[in-house]
Amino acid sequence: MKLKSFLFAVCFGLFGHAVAANQHMHPNANEVNNKNVTSKPSMLPGYCEIEVRNSSYEAVFVDGFFDDRAYLQPFVIPVNDDSHFISLYYRGSCHYSMQLRVAPVSSPYYFIYDQWTRVGSTVHIVPYLANGLNKSDNDKKIKVEVTTK
Repeated sequence: MKLKSFLFAVCFGLFGHAVAANQHMHPNANEVNNKNVTSKPSMLPGYCEIEVRNSSYEAVFVDGFFDDRAYLQPFVIPVNDDSHFISLYYRGSCHYSMQLRVAPVSSPYYFIYDQWTRVGSTVHIVPYLANGLNKSDNDKKIKVEVTTK
């Protein structure tokens, strides 16, 4: 019985770490708003977020700026990794958009996506020719598709 409890605790800990590694937020997201006595939680699942998915053949580098020009801590999304979520809830309210930049890890200064992105958007990185015809290494370029909820 102790072994089952131990295995459950280990599995739960690993799952919690995997989910937490895919959450990104404003550097001041957990600061208390001095003007507002009641504070809201900084992470509400599915609320006020931008989703970033990588279904391409190479890892991508993601960074950006929030609307107050605070810098998003850069992160890398490996090939076929789980979705990453960027929370735009900080300073007591949900902010409308942010400047989001995506670049391949192989050339981090060549941005394949560099635009203001609204809350509720999904930024999906896919192979340039997603119909299965890109078999050579020269055709393995990537592009970005953005959808909004």
